[in-house]
Amino acid sequence: MLAALRERDYRVYTLGNMANQMCMWTLRMTSGWLAWKLTGSATWLGLVGFADLAPALIIGPLSGAVVDRVDRLTILRIAQMIFAALTILLFILVQGGWITIELLFGVLLLAGVFLSIAQPARTSLIPSLVQSQSLHAAISINSLVSNGGRLIGPALGGFIIVHWGIGIAFGYCAVSAVVFATTLWAVRGRPIDYKSKQKRSIVTDIIEGASYAAHHRGIGPLMMAMTVTALLGRSFSTLFPAFVAAVFDRGADGLAILVATQGAGALIGGFYLGRRPSVAGLTRVFFINVAVMGCGLIAFGVSNVFSFAVVVVAGMGTCHLINSAGAQTLVQNAVDENKRGRISGLYGFIQRGGQAVGALALGISGDLIGLRSTVIAAGFLCLVFWLWALPRSREMEKSLEN
Repeated sequence: MLAALRERDYRVYTLGNMANQMCMWTLRMTSGWLAWKLTGSATWLGLVGFADLAPALIIGPLSGAVVDRVDRLTILRIAQMIFAALTILLFILVQGGWITIELLFGVLLLAGVFLSIAQPARTSLIPSLVQSQSLHAAISINSLVSNGGRLIGPALGGFIIVHWGIGIAFGYCAVSAVVFATTLWAVRGRPIDYKSKQKRSIVTDIIEGASYAAHHRGIGPLMMAMTVTALLGRSFSTLFPAFVAAVFDRGADGLAILVATQGAGALIGGFYLGRRPSVAGLTRVFFINVAVMGCGLIAFGVSNVFSFAVVVVAGMGTCHLINSAGAQTLVQNAVDENKRGRISGLYGFIQRGGQAVGALALGISGDLIGLRSTVIAAGFLCLVFWLWALPRSREMEKSLEN
């Protein structure tokens, strides 16, 4: 890990990204809490989660193809500046008392557009900031930073809401977003030979990238597994505000504890991945965590004791991190350089788009059949998929870990 941080550009990028990750995780927690306070509806919770993540369903593959043609750092700078402006707008709307659930949904949807544009640029930028032998450590550090933000940001956000109000929490998000947007102008990165700058249509590039992933003996099946975990496992945190208020009878402090605990568990997963010397055996670890994730969902769904739920969420956070960062590491290890942006876009399409669809589905299901039944059913479906995928994981190892 220290070897990666000795790289000047990566170190500067990481410092700015710390503020950005705290912003994004606090914004998600604060927006969810505000949506619940405005409506008391699990469906609206799902819609707010959907707004944040859904643009990746359309933009992810497109922005991935663009990233293989245009300077990644330039794309990231522009997208982050616009995202920062939108967080400032949210602060003004909330602090001025003009916010409605429809306005919240609309601004978050627009913010999700630019986060979806930025995601493949951020992911595929990392190899140009570090030496190849430090790539695994750099990706693990990125995951630690993300989940450090998930730990510290919501905890601080919950404290701010309790003591100064939800408007100031949005103001804190805006400041953090501006910090990252400013820091990006100090990052240079090594020049990249954009091989796909030939005179071909972007649609052709997108199709080529999707075909490459589908026919790759490791990346294709891994993307399928990521789709299941994004739909069922990672999206359940959208329901945290409803569980906190309706099941555990807690306030914003309880929501901050749950989200921060999930981040603490993810930090453990990040340290575990960062200390691994290579990708060998990582495919097997990925599928073990799918099973643990299913069991964790069932345990969370049956519990009505907040302290037990906190422990379960910590374990789920570890599983989520190992699966998402582990999958990203395996993909970046196996993909061809001239398709890195498109595959990163597809990765974002699945991670963010899958969570968006999952958040909406779980929110609607929570209102129809109940919060507990929804989460328990998601856990059983995870286990069913794990049993189906387990015999196929050995073949994936050969393609992803060489």
